[in-house]
Parts: sequence; structure tokens; C-alpha cells
Amino acid sequence: MTATTFDPVAAFQAQPTLAVAAGRNLIAAGSIFGAANLFQWGVMSGVLPLHPVLLSLTWPVAVAAFIIIVRRLRSAGGDPACRAASWSRWAIQFQIVAAASLAVASGVTQNWALMMWMSPVGLAFYGVAWAVAALRGGSGWMVAVAAGALCGTIGVASLVGTPTQYLAYAYGLVCAALIPGLMLALGRAR
Repeated sequence: MTATTFDPVAAFQAQPTLAVAAGRNLIAAGSIFGAANLFQWGVMSGVLPLHPVLLSLTWPVAVAAFIIIVRRLRSAGGDPACRAASWSRWAIQFQIVAAASLAVASGVTQNWALMMWMSPVGLAFYGVAWAVAALRGGSGWMVAVAAGALCGTIGVASLVGTPTQYLAYAYGLVCAALIPGLMLALGRAR
């Protein structure tokens, strides 16, 4: 009779596959940016009795935390983690460019409410990214995640200007980043 043992030291020292490395980055994105959106919702809805000026810190703190975590994941995972980190850098740069573009448009039009459109833009990005992953040889479940994120984009867009948009975006990030990231990181995705 043979017995299989789990050696946690060897498991953490082993180089992750590309899917596992990408999953870890998605877990970071879904949890960090999901939490940032919950904070936005809490302050804007009055659930958290904090001054709205604190909202100006939400995104810089979330982006910094994400970059730090992705760098740590990259340094701990060899080539697959470096590739996944590269994709994450491109994704965060896209999000920053989109936010900067909305900021410029807001400044030109003097309509700062345009910045609220970042929520549907961000969720649409996840939908497109999952669609590309599915086309590049991914699984059918990736098509479902892409479709869900793109449908969620429409839902979030219908809530723009309300505190609920941030709650809906947080839910969208859980569904489009955190849960699929867990599936990939744990090797449950086929």
C-alpha cells in the first residue's frame, strides 16, 4: 500500500503553472478592488460615517496595494508568475489610462460625474480580457465569465451616479476576477 503525503514547503517552493499564477493575480485584483468599491459604496451611501474626502485616497491606495502584491507574486513564482505579472501590469495601465482619459474629459467639460463611468469601463475590460482568454484556447467557462462581465457592465452602467453602482461593481469583480481567480489558483478550472 502506498501513501501520499503533502509537503507544504515543497508545494510553496514549486513554480506555479501560468494558470495558477494568473489566478493569484486575479484573486488580488478581485479582493483589493472589490474592497475599494465596497468602501466607495459605504461612504457614498452613508453606511460608513466618514467624510467623502477620504474617497480621494481609495484608488491610489488600492492600485499601490495591487502593484505591491503582484510584484511579490512575480518574484515568488518564476517565469509563469512573470508572464502573469506582465499581463496584470498591462491591465492596470489600461485602467489608469482609462481613468486619466475620463479625468481629462471631466476637466474639459467641467462635468466630474464622468469619472463615475470608470466602473462600467473596468468591468467591460474584464469581459473583453476573458473573451480573449477564451479565444486563445481557454475553456467554455471563460466564455461564460466574459458574457457575465459584459452583461454586468450594462447593469453597472444603468446605476452610474448612484452609490449602488459601487456595490454592483464590487459584485462584478467578485464574479469576474475573484471567483475565477480562485478556480485557476486552486487548479479547479478546466
